Amino acid sequence: MSNDISSLPTRVRTRVTRAFAPRQTIDRQNAWHLYGDIAWFGVLFAVAQSFLSVFTIRLGGSDTHVGLLSSLPALVTIFASIPGSRLVERENKPLPVLVNTAILNRVGYLAIGLMPFFVLTHRADIVIVLFGLLTIPGAMANVAFTTLFAHAVKTEDRPHIVSVRNILLGITTTLTALIAGRFLDLVTFPLNYQFLFILAFAASMLSIYHLMRLQMPPASASDLDAKIIAPRGAREFIAMLRGSGAFARFTTASVLLTAGLWFAIPLYSIYWVRVLNASEGWIGIFSMVNNGTSIFFFPVWARIASRYGNRAVLIATSVGLAGFPLFTALAPSVEWVVPICFWGGVFTAGFQISFFNGLLDVCPAENRASFIAAFNTLINVAAFLSPLLSSSLTAFVSVQMLLLIGAGLRILGALMMWRRS
Repeated sequence: MSNDISSLPTRVRTRVTRAFAPRQTIDRQNAWHLYGDIAWFGVLFAVAQSFLSVFTIRLGGSDTHVGLLSSLPALVTIFASIPGSRLVERENKPLPVLVNTAILNRVGYLAIGLMPFFVLTHRADIVIVLFGLLTIPGAMANVAFTTLFAHAVKTEDRPHIVSVRNILLGITTTLTALIAGRFLDLVTFPLNYQFLFILAFAASMLSIYHLMRLQMPPASASDLDAKIIAPRGAREFIAMLRGSGAFARFTTASVLLTAGLWFAIPLYSIYWVRVLNASEGWIGIFSMVNNGTSIFFFPVWARIASRYGNRAVLIATSVGLAGFPLFTALAPSVEWVVPICFWGGVFTAGFQISFFNGLLDVCPAENRASFIAAFNTLINVAAFLSPLLSSSLTAFVSVQMLLLIGAGLRILGALMMWRRS
């Protein structure tokens, strides 16, 4: 027994060394760094997803401010995605574009954390401005990452790597939200939020380290033969998109589905804080349950997708996600939101896997960055207008009724996705 205890440090050191040792192939090494990237990014993601809107409300923000937090990324993406795709295709190297834009995006969150040290008035307005600015490089980073992922990861490996990345994101997001929610309740405002954003920024820099370590596999003969020429004008660009029927049908269905998904997003924080009087601790629990449930169901949905197909999972989970705003509108107290978050986590897991893989399936290899940019631009028109509309309507319509409308839109989106082929 004593020998086992004495050898424990050696065994731990050996396992850590093996875990961080270089992998034998580029594919395995890239998978390792893709996992490290998302794990560390999950800290920043949890803070932004769970607490940025609450932070804005605590700073005196209105329902319109909360709506802007949901809609601004979509508005910026509408205008930034296509220039981002041209940058990626012009450089023909998505990794440098990804790293540079990702750093700029994460510096923006650091600025939000530091802002209360220097500004005493109009803080909520400044949060919105800073958030709008950081979404510009964020939109470009999204195009660069999707393009890089499609090139760096083999088609047959994508479902597994996407599933593992989502599991790791769920783990770090869940733990961060739980710990951060408790921390925010214990420390004086606004120092609690400031420290949290600074810590999240530091963690996101470790994510950047893993991105910088990614390597592109050698180009295949077909890749070398196919010269990527970006469309020069609007007419040529539209003709390129219309030339792919599968892409056009998937994008049309996705626009309607996205409108339903984003319509309800700003309503959750408004309903929890203003109607149910939820504290930051409760909001942390909501995020923990939602993300923790997703962690468990990612591999479950991956197996279902392997058996029944990606499209079947996308339709089923789109319908299931309609239950989240529906049941939230019926919740009489904060305790009831916990099982509702469990429900949302179940279907969020399958949706994230199937939606991302569905996009990659319909994007032709030639001019992939342009197709991805066009897709992001179109769905973000809906993602911009929907939350802005719903948050503006809270002055005239009850939050509960708006949540029910959001549920109905999600059902219509799922029906459109079912009829697309």
